[in-house]
Amino acid sequence: MTSMLPPLFMQPEVRLVDLSVPLGESEAESVPVVVEYLPHCCGGAHLAQLADIEQQQLEGGLAWASERIQAITHNSTHIDAPHHYAPLCQGRKSRTIDEIPLDWFWGQGKCLDISDDSEPLSREALLAAEQRAGIRIEAQDIVLFRTGAEAFHGAAGFNRRGRGLTGDVVRELTDRGVRLFGTDAWSIDASYPKMKERSLALGPQAVWEAHFVGREREFCAIEKLTNLATLPAAGFWVAAFPIKVQSGSAGWSRVVAFVAKPAPLG
Repeated sequence: MTSMLPPLFMQPEVRLVDLSVPLGESEAESVPVVVEYLPHCCGGAHLAQLADIEQQQLEGGLAWASERIQAITHNSTHIDAPHHYAPLCQGRKSRTIDEIPLDWFWGQGKCLDISDDSEPLSREALLAAEQRAGIRIEAQDIVLFRTGAEAFHGAAGFNRRGRGLTGDVVRELTDRGVRLFGTDAWSIDASYPKMKERSLALGPQAVWEAHFVGREREFCAIEKLTNLATLPAAGFWVAAFPIKVQSGSAGWSRVVAFVAKPAPLG
């Protein structure tokens, strides 16, 4: 990966856009997150024990605060690794999140608004969305799909919101050299009610079809993004480095877009 800064960073000012939702207790999480907040007085007791002193010898009896979290790696904004989709990819062991090269998680961003249809995005609809936005997705772009689900983050029923991708769209992206793409929805696939409806009409190949492309193509996917409505279609960069969970199927990520501020008039 080149060490030269992208032209964006030569701009006078760059706006940072937080594309991540908090990791915490939320009605939107199908698998609950439990956060135990350990206050400064608990830290004081622990420090006093470790230092072999009386807690009252510390100012106010206080020391550090900390948290104990019970969650899965697919809570909050996270990045799926190939290992999440299947044990094998192209006949080889699927890579885990700690095995993916860092340059997969940094690159030029493209953002497509696909929120005008509840049906999973087809390849033809992807091409039409590119045309409307006046962009072309290219190799190593980080592609972000705005489905409208971000408006429902934190609310019950969030996992039924947004628009999934068809397997053909994932194949199209990977054929073009895209290694990382993401969505503001709960999943890159359709919601389970929509999935069930499609499976009755099309057969079992409609179940988890976007994820299951990972059996034949290697890619990573970001889920539960937010603030995509504030992004341009192109001309920005994305940093999406995941937590390095050993042998993990995913890792939480603080995804950030770097967008050039418009030059002042006059």
